[in-house]
Amino acid sequence: MGNDFLLLLPAFRMVATTGGFTAASGRLGMTPSAVSQKIRQIESLVGTRLFERTSRSVRLTEAGRLLLQNTDRAFSDIENAFDRVRTVEERPAGNLRINLSRLAAQVCILPRMAAFVGHYPDIAVELTTDDRLTDIVAGGFDAGIRFADTLEMDMIARAIGPVLRRSVLASPSYLEAAGIPQHPVDLGNHQLIRYRLPGSQRLVPLTFNIHGQVFCLDPPPRLVFDDNHYFDFAVRAGLGIAQLFRQTEISAIANGELIELLEEFEPRAVQFQLYYPTRAHSPKLQAFIEWFCC
Repeated sequence: MGNDFLLLLPAFRMVATTGGFTAASGRLGMTPSAVSQKIRQIESLVGTRLFERTSRSVRLTEAGRLLLQNTDRAFSDIENAFDRVRTVEERPAGNLRINLSRLAAQVCILPRMAAFVGHYPDIAVELTTDDRLTDIVAGGFDAGIRFADTLEMDMIARAIGPVLRRSVLASPSYLEAAGIPQHPVDLGNHQLIRYRLPGSQRLVPLTFNIHGQVFCLDPPPRLVFDDNHYFDFAVRAGLGIAQLFRQTEISAIANGELIELLEEFEPRAVQFQLYYPTRAHSPKLQAFIEWFCC
């Protein structure tokens, strides 16, 4: 198998991570037919099909998933070796790919991004914002940013960004018309705006701290969104009550656009985690960690 197999592996991994021959061809600088030929060659060498092909899609077989998974560490080590060669003068360099939620980008990264880019001109940063959970290894990402309760057990994690409080908020016009709830159970009599997780499609429950215990409510919503940006409009427009991360609404609270409710029942604060699969990370990721996590 030898050298032929090693020469064909990059084409296999690019098709696997981009999801098709056409997408892979652009990244590899060759035609889709040339990519397809390489996949046929590597399948011949391993003696089994690595992809299921239809007229509309290309997806990994079980053998293909195993090959992708079992070569991840080797290709990560090779990429890190190139990064170290490029950074012999201790200047982190190369492409740094981070997968994160929109909220994490807003509160953890964007406020300090300009200074980071200016300080590390040789690092090319790619932020992929996706509120669905993503396999960062299969996707070719250096790291991800999510809340701790969504991380896989084998990931190394570091706290990043501010500690985030969750506040129940409404506009003055809504409260004037509908009244002010005095207890979480009163929310069942109000118009509620709730968040649906894009991946699992689960409605996120309303969470409270009552006498030191976590108390979750799942009342029927009036409005449901899967993008945090829509909440800004809906709550300010007086369409209902929502439980939001206070960090994103500080100015609206300060100027009276939004009113905080049920403050004595506020749940435990949370914090995002930067996570990655190995301690032998590259200089570019180390620079990112030191800048944003410290």
